[in-house]
Order: sequence, then structure tokens, then C-alpha cells
Amino acid sequence: MANTTTERLDELRRLLGSPTAPKVITQGVFEDDPEHLERLAHLRPSEQANQEDLCDYMEDLQYGTSVQPALFLYLLPFCLERWDQHIRIENFGWPGFREQFYTVLGKTNVLSECLSTDERATIFEFMRESILDEIDSQDRLHFRGSRAQPYRWISALTTHGVIAPDVQRIWNDWWTIDTQGKAIAAVQYISCLMYAKDENPVFAPYSRDKGGGPPCLWDFDGYLFESRWQEPNIEFLKNRLGAANNVIDVLTKAVDRLNAHSECPIAEKVLSDVPQCVERLAERCQALPEILATVAQLGTYLWPD
Repeated sequence: MANTTTERLDELRRLLGSPTAPKVITQGVFEDDPEHLERLAHLRPSEQANQEDLCDYMEDLQYGTSVQPALFLYLLPFCLERWDQHIRIENFGWPGFREQFYTVLGKTNVLSECLSTDERATIFEFMRESILDEIDSQDRLHFRGSRAQPYRWISALTTHGVIAPDVQRIWNDWWTIDTQGKAIAAVQYISCLMYAKDENPVFAPYSRDKGGGPPCLWDFDGYLFESRWQEPNIEFLKNRLGAANNVIDVLTKAVDRLNAHSECPIAEKVLSDVPQCVERLAERCQALPEILATVAQLGTYLWPD
């Protein structure tokens, strides 16, 4: 894995064949003004795209009369750069782009129509690495308010299950617990499987002014309200969470990894609460794959408590 996002973007472009912008723009536009397409097509790889232009382009891909594959291939790295920033930088602006980008990937046929199998695999690999990098950057275990780090990576992981069939490759790497960041992320996630929503020691209860509470493990980002996880991801999660003991083993490993870390006392509390939470944990391990396999309305509370 490359060390920086810039290096990963350079490698992404190389694997995509170093695409160049088409000389003639034939992309259909949602509204009459195509100037945002001209600006995007003139970007150099070292430049960042304007997010408003990218938002307009996402609407073109959803509602325009035609899609220009060559332009899509050229602009994908610029889109992925902004997406990467959205999931990894707190208070990053223009959330509308992330929502529109996920919608294009999850609700249109653009990926299958414009990219080869190898090109799609390259895109998914970049996204997996971004999510894993964010998982590995976790460094604490108490949060108040809904803009904190865990909400972003958990949302990205959950939404990835709609877009790509490779959640297994993220999950298996993460649950090796071979770094402290992965251990902390495991405690964050498993706490959502264990506790009633106002009892979680990692995530302070919801408040009207700050939001918060435990992250929802089945809400998809973007306008994917009628979407579900892809079948390979559902089958994998059924097997991975099939027995509560599997999850407890990972939690135990995470606490061991955090020995002497400043957040170890909270991780140890989560582990010590397992006996009183084990019935709920088992029920939710069974329920989560079924929830992700079912189209559900955003914000609906579906946990068995």
C-alpha cells in the first residue's frame, strides 16, 4: 500500500492506463450549462477538482442524456480524491458531493458500462485502501457528537457493501488486529453490537444539539434508500458474525493489542461487559446481515433490544 493519498492516486492513474481527457466533450448535461465539464476536462492530474463542478458532473451522470466513458475514466481519480478527503477529514465541506458520488456508484450502471472488470477492480482497491487507512488512524474510544471519526469510516464501510462485492477483503484485513488503530476500530464497531443505544461507553448518548449516539451499522450514505448489500457481502458477514464467540475472540485480541495504550481502560470495560451483553450481541450478530440484505428506510431503528 502506498504511503500517501497522492502516491495512491498516481498508482491508480497508472493502473487505469494514464487516461487523458477527451478533446471533444459529448457528455450529456443535466442542465443547459456545460461549462463545468470544460473546466473538469482541462484539469491536470496535480490539480484538485472544484467540488461544485463535481457535484454538477454527478447530476450529469444520473440525469444527462448520455455518458461519455472516456471523460468518466479521466475524472474518476479526481472524484476519488475528493471522496477520500470526505471520509478522512473532519468538517470537510461539500457533503453533497459524497452523497451524489455514492449515488452514481450505487444506483446507476456507469461503472459496469464505462469500465472493464480490471478497471472496476482498481477503483474498488483504491476505496478499500482509503477505508482501511482511516480504520488504522483510529486513536481513541470516547466520542460525543456525530461528526467524529468512527461515524465516517463505519458509514464508508457500510456503503461500500452496496457498491462492491469485496467487503470481505476490508473486513479480514481489519480483523487481523495487527495495529492499534485496527484494535480501536474493532472495539468501536463491536460496542455497537453489544450495547443498548444509550448505554454505550464509547459513544455518548444522542443529544439534540450535537447528535451522536452509536453509529448506525446499516444506514447507507448517499441517496441509496432503496439499496441493499451485494449478496457476496451478505454471505460473508453471516459467516463472520455467525457465532458471538467469533466476535468476542476479536474483541479479546483487540484489548490485548491495546495493552498499555491510553484507551485500554475503556476497551477493557467493553470486554468485561460481555457476559451481561452476550445475549444481545448474539441476536445482533444474527440480525445485522439480514438487515443489510433488506431495503430499509433511512433512520429506522431495527435492532433487537
